[in-house]
Amino acid sequence: MAKINNLAYDYSTYDEEEIQAPRKIKHRANPAKKKAAGGIKALGAAIAAMALFCSMIYGRVELSSLYTQQSELEAELAQLTNENISLESELAQKTGLTKVEEYAENELGLQKLDKSQIEYVEIEGDTVAEVVAQEDTNIFVRIKRWFSDLLEYIGA
Repeated sequence: MAKINNLAYDYSTYDEEEIQAPRKIKHRANPAKKKAAGGIKALGAAIAAMALFCSMIYGRVELSSLYTQQSELEAELAQLTNENISLESELAQKTGLTKVEEYAENELGLQKLDKSQIEYVEIEGDTVAEVVAQEDTNIFVRIKRWFSDLLEYIGA
């Protein structure tokens, strides 16, 4: 560059390198954007906290309803158990030996057996039961017997 000797301006303080070097531009963040970003983050955190709080309340409500349902079912079970016990005792009373004897005597007209009514039968000689082989006309039974006789003959 050509040097200009103007007393109004003193260019000697600047070097040629500084003049030719590009200036670095510093960017400053807009404070309005920072405030907006901070507000959005705070709003997001508040929404997340509210969602967490609502889910916790919903969980407690569901848990409470399940406890209520459990207690109702336990009460119903106790009632049915008591009813079952009473029905079993009623059944035992109706099917007892004395009730059956009374029903047989009164309703059916039956009487107890006397010793005079008992008859003993004596069989003379040895009693032998004889198994009579049936002649099956079924073809499958014949084939089965033929194979079993064949295996018996072979010795397997």
